[in-house]
Amino acid sequence: QAGRAFRVIQQQEKMSRRRVPYSVLLTRTNSAIRTRTLAHIEKGLVAAGIPVFDTELNEREAFRAMFSFRRPLAGLNPSEVSNLDKAIGNAELFAQEVIAALRGAQQPAPEVSA
Repeated sequence: QAGRAFRVIQQQEKMSRRRVPYSVLLTRTNSAIRTRTLAHIEKGLVAAGIPVFDTELNEREAFRAMFSFRRPLAGLNPSEVSNLDKAIGNAELFAQEVIAALRGAQQPAPEVSA
């Protein structure tokens, strides 16, 4: 699916003759252990010139609880959801990185040759 998404982005760039900013977010990662498989995947993305967010969304009960309780992280009860503070911190780091990327993308984008 990721390959299809990248092809769609490339098609849009050709049609609009403008860069379309994008980056890959690694999700459901283990906050304690960096697996070789994940390191291999990330290395392959970077080698292919595909930008990857520095922040990863870790596998946390709080992210699953958002869907079960139909509430945002801030609306969950810490007595019912373990490590809620860590999930909120993780989400805040990601939000900060997205904001920084969007601010950087506001600079005039170079045109893409057809």
